[in-house]
Amino acid sequence: MKRPVIAIAWPKEDYLSSLERAGAEVRQLNPEVDPLPAALDGCDGVMLTGGEDVDPAEYGEKEKHPTVYLAPERDRYELALARLALSRDLPLLAICRGAQVLNVAAGGTLIQDIPSQHPTDISHSITFPKNVTVHDVTIAPHTCLSVLLAGRLPAGGHVAVNSRHHQSIKDPAPGFVVSATAPDGVVEAIEKRDAAFCVGVQWHPENFWRTGEFSSLFDGFVEAARRRR
Repeated sequence: MKRPVIAIAWPKEDYLSSLERAGAEVRQLNPEVDPLPAALDGCDGVMLTGGEDVDPAEYGEKEKHPTVYLAPERDRYELALARLALSRDLPLLAICRGAQVLNVAAGGTLIQDIPSQHPTDISHSITFPKNVTVHDVTIAPHTCLSVLLAGRLPAGGHVAVNSRHHQSIKDPAPGFVVSATAPDGVVEAIEKRDAAFCVGVQWHPENFWRTGEFSSLFDGFVEAARRRR
């Protein structure tokens, strides 16, 4: 059986390894040679990856916090990529910046800087080691995420995650629900309830591909792409 094709831009090794381990064929997109919408033809799913901050102007804010680091090329390409995936109902998994791109592409907003705009005792920016968990998140029941992570959820629905972000989702986009939160209320995951598969997580599950703590998330995503094929 042919493997489902997952489109991904700006990938790093752990993203690629997570997808390949789950049984996907990866199509790496380069904005310079893979124009949209044609680049998505023949693809069965889309992954949005981590990286720089989304320009606040994209979600209607005139002022930019001093800590915000922009990547205009990524914004243009990935916002268009997310909107195309949504319009085609392609299975979509978005990680860290990717979850923020997804939310903005669909009409939501962001907290530009957690430490100054949402003061908290929890550090959301633990850079290294990449695969060490630093705080829990609570998974909302009866969500796609709760089904995907059911094997790891004890009573209370908590799971430990790593964390490398200074921004987060503020207002979920229309049609999206919050499916995970940190103990301080920071949104850690969103999903589109009426989509074939559309989940965005704020942590970095791809960093655990060798040990498999979040393999079910990638397995579920790739299986949704396989059904789409």
